[in-house]
Amino acid sequence: MLLKTAALLTTLVGFAAPGHAQNVGELTLNLAGEEQVVPLWDRQSDWSGSENWPSINIYARAFNNDGEDPLVVTLSFDAPGGNTSRKEMGLSRYENGETTLRLFGGEDEEDGALSVTLESYVFDGSQLSLIGRVQGMLGTSENFGRDIDLSDAVEVEGTFAVTLEKLE
Repeated sequence: MLLKTAALLTTLVGFAAPGHAQNVGELTLNLAGEEQVVPLWDRQSDWSGSENWPSINIYARAFNNDGEDPLVVTLSFDAPGGNTSRKEMGLSRYENGETTLRLFGGEDEEDGALSVTLESYVFDGSQLSLIGRVQGMLGTSENFGRDIDLSDAVEVEGTFAVTLEKLE
């Protein structure tokens, strides 16, 4: 596993070499038993703060075969010293241009006990490469995640491997 992680991180850092100033990567999620590979949404993802306390914003989306009706996933957290805090996740699915599913999760037990574990994080100038895991429950919300209803919660677990540019 460590060799696979190192190889993936080397690949990500290579993609993000000078002259290729863009975000790269993907999330692989298992949502209620269904696996989804969701490519990083380059223009929306970034990190901010400092190397001692980075704030991570990962946006990813996958379209259907017609290039429409995306699955959109957001994952954000702080990573002081390689630990994670303030974890939040959102997931929206669209069909025929309409929102058919909107779920949210947070780190508190009543919000889904979302956990994010970093296996690797490397700073290279303004870029941050991350490999990690996410796990928890997602539920519905009438106010975009402030209050989450877990009565029909959906279990989520997965991995991410991304290289992000610092927000200036």
